[in-house]
Amino acid sequence: MKNALLVTLSAALAITVASAVMPAYAQRAPGITIVMIRDYYSPDDFQQVSPIYRHPSPQTLAKAQEEIRSNPNIRALLQRRGISFRNVVGVQTALNGGKVVYVR
Repeated sequence: MKNALLVTLSAALAITVASAVMPAYAQRAPGITIVMIRDYYSPDDFQQVSPIYRHPSPQTLAKAQEEIRSNPNIRALLQRRGISFRNVVGVQTALNGGKVVYVR
């Protein structure tokens, strides 16, 4: 019973997180969401895109590049969309196992 409740709550939270990220200009693919980070942003954007990805550290950038190297689905989606790998500033794993790719 507790496991079923935990799965249900996790799914609901993942949907909530994904919908909160969407207004920043997102493109979706099965299991992967690409969020384009704009140069100009309004106060509402602060809640949609974390400062970790808006102003990434070298460690965050290195983790993002490693995720691209290790995940062929992300690489393929970026190539199909014509997005340069070097423009990826972060990759976040959602609670449902999906990936959110932040791109400049």
